Amino acid sequence: MVGDMPTEMFFHFFKSFSDAAQCNLDIQVSGDNEHHKIEAIFKGWAGAIKMAVSRDESRLNDLPSTKGAL
Repeated sequence: MVGDMPTEMFFHFFKSFSDAAQCNLDIQVSGDNEHHKIEAIFKGWAGAIKMAVSRDESRLNDLPSTKGAL
């Protein structure tokens, strides 16, 4: 449990996200504190999503892509 939420729900969230987005997620974390591990996963995931959807101002006519960046 993390707070009142079972840790299985976090796995379910990321599994549902990857299924709906039709993308692969490779999530690995180590440590003893479940709260800190889950917090780190969400921060890393949010940063990757932010990078993936941001536009490069020098390439305004291109579609955003993470090719070569991840």
